[in-house]
Amino acid sequence: MTDAAHMTPNPGTDRIRAWRQARRDAGMVKLEFWVPQGCRDDVRAAVHAIVTDSTRGPALAPRRPRPTSSPSTGADPHMDAVIETAWTVPAIKRALEESSLVREGEMTLRVLEGADPVLLATMNEYGDLPIYLSVGGEQIVVSVLLWPVSEQADAARFNEFLLKAQRVVPLSNFAITSVGDQDVYELMGELSSKTTLQTILIELRTLAENAIDATALRETFGAEAA
Repeated sequence: MTDAAHMTPNPGTDRIRAWRQARRDAGMVKLEFWVPQGCRDDVRAAVHAIVTDSTRGPALAPRRPRPTSSPSTGADPHMDAVIETAWTVPAIKRALEESSLVREGEMTLRVLEGADPVLLATMNEYGDLPIYLSVGGEQIVVSVLLWPVSEQADAARFNEFLLKAQRVVPLSNFAITSVGDQDVYELMGELSSKTTLQTILIELRTLAENAIDATALRETFGAEAA
């Protein structure tokens, strides 16, 4: 799990709600696809590219390719095979900043220094949603803080509701983490520390999408409980 000392509860749930409403107002709708597990990353990337081309225009087109290097010296921004050397947080930051896979202006990256560095990725296209990435041993953990448990009506029943809703938010898991003196709902994904840069990027985008879905689940629960 990410280092809680670096993390603050996400104040952006209102921004996420506004983000979703703005897309509704623009005449956009959410679609859900069911595909064979073995090809889901390729299908997700293809669908994401189509949506990007149709909704964001040339200002957010992919960057031109840059020279590549090894993960230990900056990472290969076009990596499409599992690497032999485990990622580090600084290497992931450099690789994402150099990669043509990342759209111009899509995210802002900053390393939060500490006993174990944490990468803060501010997802500019998702209401400036903050996502935290850490690397430990064989694992990369990517997470986003949602809202304090103390602000959730009927938290015990809501927790049961979340467990039943896991399949509605694919590729991410709900958790409760302590931040300062309060418990906060967290959405997280886990990857191998030797995974591809493309998979890391897909995880960041997927977690941002799922954070929006988590807000919608909270609203659904509130409507059912009323």
